[in-house]
Amino acid sequence: MSQRAAFLNRLRSRLPQAKLPEADPNHPSSFRGYTFAADIPPADLVDRFTQELNALAGQVYSAKTSQEVTKIIRQILNKHGAKQLISWGSDWLEPRQLVATLTAAGIEIVDSELPVIAADRKVKLTALDKIKVGLTGAHGALADTGAIALISGPGRGRLASLLPPVHIAILPQQKLYPSLPAFLAAHHEATTAGSNLVFIAGPSRTGDIEMTLTMGVHGPGELYVILTP
Repeated sequence: MSQRAAFLNRLRSRLPQAKLPEADPNHPSSFRGYTFAADIPPADLVDRFTQELNALAGQVYSAKTSQEVTKIIRQILNKHGAKQLISWGSDWLEPRQLVATLTAAGIEIVDSELPVIAADRKVKLTALDKIKVGLTGAHGALADTGAIALISGPGRGRLASLLPPVHIAILPQQKLYPSLPAFLAAHHEATTAGSNLVFIAGPSRTGDIEMTLTMGVHGPGELYVILTP
């Protein structure tokens, strides 16, 4: 067994032994810190996630249908004078009919897959660089930190969440977890299911030696999460 595999096995075996934090006596359903609690009401997870992501300068919307999701996306596109999206494949976006609804609304969907040939890749990247908004799904989210989890792979290119200055993520509410240990306990394959696992907590931030914070230097400067049923 490799050192990496042994290390991951140790983490996997010890996570279930994590000590649960004490709940706030005034709010029995509340939670602080890492927890595996499965009985936290969904509404509390939504409220905590929204609070944490808003504190990180992200924005959360709720939508019940693909039409409502499309309306929100159009509002964001109109704000930036855009009509195109770099997007994950339709199989990785929920609701599944979303791409068809977006296309019917006049929004152009551009896939983020890159050609193998170097010259063709350069042409595609030049074209993608002009697109202002990226659209992805999400494999989960952490309510205690406001972070969303993305696992890249076929149909789930990293460019959609990294290249455009604006990132929109579609997140079903049932994929909200109280904490990182709770997410990992439910997704044992998370570290091996794709080429990259990343947790995104708000827009990209970069700080220099003079403690000056700049948004959007190494990634999107705006993050919108649309919660669906």
